[in-house]
Amino acid sequence: MPERIIKLLESSVARREPLKNITDAVRLVNGRGDGLEGLVLEQYNRRFAAQVFDKRWLKEKDLLTGFLKDRLDAQYLIVKDRTESASSAPEGFKTQVWIEEAGSETIVRENGLKFSVELSRTLNNGLFLDMRRNRKIISGVARGKKVLNCFAYSCSFGVYCRAHGASSVINVDISKKYLERGRVNYSLNRLIPEKSEFIPQDALRYLERAVKRGNCFGLIVLDPPSFSRNEGKVFSVKKDMARLIELAVRALEPRGILFTSTNFSGITCDDIFGMILKGAGRHKIKERKFLGQDIDFPEAKESYLAAVLAEL
Repeated sequence: MPERIIKLLESSVARREPLKNITDAVRLVNGRGDGLEGLVLEQYNRRFAAQVFDKRWLKEKDLLTGFLKDRLDAQYLIVKDRTESASSAPEGFKTQVWIEEAGSETIVRENGLKFSVELSRTLNNGLFLDMRRNRKIISGVARGKKVLNCFAYSCSFGVYCRAHGASSVINVDISKKYLERGRVNYSLNRLIPEKSEFIPQDALRYLERAVKRGNCFGLIVLDPPSFSRNEGKVFSVKKDMARLIELAVRALEPRGILFTSTNFSGITCDDIFGMILKGAGRHKIKERKFLGQDIDFPEAKESYLAAVLAEL
């Protein structure tokens, strides 16, 4: 059994080798997709974070720590036990630090850019690895455009767009704490933000006001959480996505581009495109692409992403 696990871990690492040229932050194990169901393992430079959905992995401390130290020179490993919280409150996990030769914070590189991550505090570490390929794609259409980055989180899309020639970027997120991390990422990449580049507001309300005022954008990024609660306000992709897309379409300039994504498995790319069509009304969709995850996310129940890029 240990030999089989080591062999599968080696195979998983080997499959990610092509990514080494562009990043040192990858998902090394994506559960069933790598033959290691119940285990998600991510690398951030020499720091590592695991999510465990099956208690059997909690018994493999020696095997996993030995592999990461010997094979990848690991300095830090935190294990987030989601065996009791995966289907309920995702943040209700327990943690164990199995390797602690360095702190939980580090800086990673991705496509020539830098991002700050912190592995110990929440389930999300500061950079969504499943969006790596899409960040690159979006940066390729951002030049010269006025960009609105909704649900900005740590502003990785904003960093990419500014670094690739966007005329302006507005990062909107209801959390001031997340936007502060965005400011750190701007600083790491020597980007000087404009006065109104970080807006701590509810994205739906911001879009409603933008439409009312006729404030339009050449590129809008919608990457909402599946569910969030803030100061008594509840956002649900299942309930609110259609309204969100409708407002975004109305806030686009002619020949504007809309990127929409979700990790909620109840919404497909076809569903998103249907919402865009409905929101567009008589306006034609000039181009559309269905997008997904990068090569370090082989299909598995442990991860899901539906994403659509549409030009109106």
